[in-house]
Amino acid sequence: MRLALALLASCLSTLPLAAQTCSIDLAAVEARIAELEPSYGLVLSDIGCDVNTIPARKIMCESAEDPQDDTLWRMGRLDTLAWVYAIENATGQQVNQEDPPLDETFIAARDACTDAACLCDVLIQHTNDSLGGTSPYQQ
Repeated sequence: MRLALALLASCLSTLPLAAQTCSIDLAAVEARIAELEPSYGLVLSDIGCDVNTIPARKIMCESAEDPQDDTLWRMGRLDTLAWVYAIENATGQQVNQEDPPLDETFIAARDACTDAACLCDVLIQHTNDSLGGTSPYQQ
């Protein structure tokens, strides 16, 4: 019995953190990314994964590098595209996709996160704010 519990605990500890934390429909996220990328494909993440000392950015970059669960990174991709989409819709003017304006308030909230659960919440809220009723997340 102890061996079975130890094996179960071991298996659970190796599950991807984002999958345990983010209750989202990843297929819906990917579909919305696919809709936005033709118009905003040059827009890149504000997170560079070369050197990071900010815990939230480390978690995001670890997600980007995880072939089994890149959920947080994909959520971040959607959020970045959604932000630029929202700016263009609000202003009626095209944004320089290679240097889009940043939402400093969102970045501060995201960078204050120290775990995947916080990142999920912040990314979902910001994406919902940017996309409104077309967001793939429950509102």
